[in-house]
This record gives sequence, C-alpha cells and structure tokens, in this order.
Amino acid sequence: MNFEPTLTAQEFKTIHNALCDLDNLCQTLEEVLNSELLLKLVVARNNIRKSLENAYTQENEVFDKKSNHFQSVQQELGLHANWSIYNEVNNLADRHPFEGADRVVYENHWGGKSVSCGIIGSTWTSLYVAANACIRDSGDDHHVFIECFRTANDDPHTLILSTGS
Repeated sequence: MNFEPTLTAQEFKTIHNALCDLDNLCQTLEEVLNSELLLKLVVARNNIRKSLENAYTQENEVFDKKSNHFQSVQQELGLHANWSIYNEVNNLADRHPFEGADRVVYENHWGGKSVSCGIIGSTWTSLYVAANACIRDSGDDHHVFIECFRTANDDPHTLILSTGS
C-alpha cells in the first residue's frame, strides 16, 4: 500500500464487530474443523487484530481524553450526573446543535412526574447543567448518565432528556 488510509468511525466499528464475529466463529469451529484449517483461520484473525492495535490504542486515548474532560467539568461545576454522550461531543464548551432550545424535559425516570429545567446558554455545558438539574429534581438517583437529547416532536424549543444507569 502506498498511503496511510483513514477509517471513519463507522468503518472501524464494522471491522471491530466483524473481528468479534470471527472470534466467535473460531470458537464454534474448534471441534468441527480440520486443525490445519482452524489454524489458518486463527492466524488470519490474529493478523487482523494485530493490524488494528494502533487504532485501538488511538481509540482508547481519545476516549480517555474525553472522559477526563467530562469528569473535570462535572467536578468543576459540582454536578452529580455523568456525561455519557461521547460520539457527538468532544468539548463541552462547544455550541450544541439545538438552536433555539430553551428547556430540557425529563419524562422517563423512576421519579414521580415529568421535570422541566431551563437552558441558560448555547453550549453542551449548558445542556449538562440543565440535565443535571432535571435529574436532581426527578428524585431518580439511579439513572444519572446523560445519554441523549432529542427535540420534542411538538415543540422545537424543548429537548427531551434520555438517561441510563
């Protein structure tokens, strides 16, 4: 190869998942295949894994950098909820894409009723603070991982919060 190709996140994910499928296939065929064929399959799998070592290292470094950033903001602002939106967000100081949104609504939780909190600002941090307030006010101390915001179907100014545990 005469160049260093780059993969999209989706392409990398597809290769990673195919490698996991290949792992399962090797295990399943252990007792079925001729040992020479199984060895060739295992060698191919191991070569793919070895070739991806640098990509896995890079992925882990990016994840750690984001995680440290999110935790730093959480601690700095004294927030209880954990930010878990890794694919869309690199820096919480960046503008979020929900132009015109002015409140977060938290409906599906273990607390009693729907909770709403205003958004002050236009950054991901603004959404983090509003979501944290919604989670706190909901009374649900179990689902504290902020996983997603989506625009309400009937109101483009309202974001619906989804959390996990």
